[in-house]
Amino acid sequence: MKKTILLIFALFILMSIRLDAKPAPGISIGFFYSSLQPYGEWMELDNELIVWRPNRINRNWRPYSNGRWSWTSDGWHWDSFEPFGWATYHYGRWYLDDYYGWIWIPGYEWAPAWVEWRYDNNYIGWAPLPPYASFRINLGIYFSIGWHSNYRYWNFVNYGHFYDHRVYRYYLDEKRCAKIFSGTKYRTNYYSERDRIINGGIDRSFIERRGGYRINERDISRVDNLREYQRSRGNNGDRVYAYRPSDREVANGRTTDKFDLKRGENRSSLDREKIVISSDREDGRTVITDRATERNRDINVERDTRRDEGRIREESIRNQSSDQIKRDTERERTRIESENKRSERPEAEPAQRNREERVRRESAPERQPVYERPDRSERPSGPERKIEERRESNYERPTPRMERGNDNSSGRNQPKESGRSSERRR
Repeated sequence: MKKTILLIFALFILMSIRLDAKPAPGISIGFFYSSLQPYGEWMELDNELIVWRPNRINRNWRPYSNGRWSWTSDGWHWDSFEPFGWATYHYGRWYLDDYYGWIWIPGYEWAPAWVEWRYDNNYIGWAPLPPYASFRINLGIYFSIGWHSNYRYWNFVNYGHFYDHRVYRYYLDEKRCAKIFSGTKYRTNYYSERDRIINGGIDRSFIERRGGYRINERDISRVDNLREYQRSRGNNGDRVYAYRPSDREVANGRTTDKFDLKRGENRSSLDREKIVISSDREDGRTVITDRATERNRDINVERDTRRDEGRIREESIRNQSSDQIKRDTERERTRIESENKRSERPEAEPAQRNREERVRRESAPERQPVYERPDRSERPSGPERKIEERRESNYERPTPRMERGNDNSSGRNQPKESGRSSERRR
């Protein structure tokens, strides 16, 4: 009985997970994949982010550039002339990556266009909303980061050409866009009406006054068949065709759950954690793909496990640091207490002091005596000993000089006495 209850409970949990993993009814990543594969390549970036990139586009291409604007009951509707426009301009978001260029991130909410607006008295411009922008009923467009788009993302035209069927012929070049960009005002005007998202954008009457013409409202024909949409897309009448595939067509077009995805060569500049494209208006959950839900669940479990391990590691390091601080504090406190006890100890007895001094002197290394000249005050008093002059001995005295006589031949070699010696004898 218990095993049966546990089995039923496990099946209930699995069914709940599968139901929660499904995207919004009417569209799926599988249908996007099969429909857009002929016009671009699907890539998997950062191990889990699935994006699409168009091919056969020129270097200066930008989203929302090849088409025209129409005023409808849903507000400003972008009628694209590109075969992939039914998906990429009414679902999901565009982003200009530093490495991959323009990439499209799938989303599951339909709107007449997902753009942001800028305008002044002479020019009006639009640019694709990034994947950091989501729609909320009570707030309109909500950004998960402080978003400031570059002027290179924008298409600017004069008001006189804004409603032109070939508006792409009148876009300002990049230099002029850079010059007027900072002087324009910013606006996003999205709201909900009868479960429909309305792109209010710039007020129609303001554009009429600045452009000098009248803008008529065009009727929207909602089509749920792709072939019918492709046949009617070239019609230039007063009707706009909005293609939203039915559940049956989505089920028929979804042939496989295994996609041929190109691995990203480099890391994307997208902040993966800040993407807020939502298929669920209540909780704002991000739905990127409905394939391999088990794989995504394993990735999330692994990420949560790594996060928990990191948190446990940080707590362990923090606890070790606090324990070390406590040990250091206790060691310092013990040292201070020992020093205080030593300073408060009474003086030892004279005998003990002498014994300690003797031990210290005996343990000290023997020093060599150094002679120091006594100071004058320390010298012995008394008569100083007179030092007698040294007398020379007779044999060291020089021999007196002898003079030779002229007439005494016998005394030729005898010395002659001087007159002073003879005088002394007298």
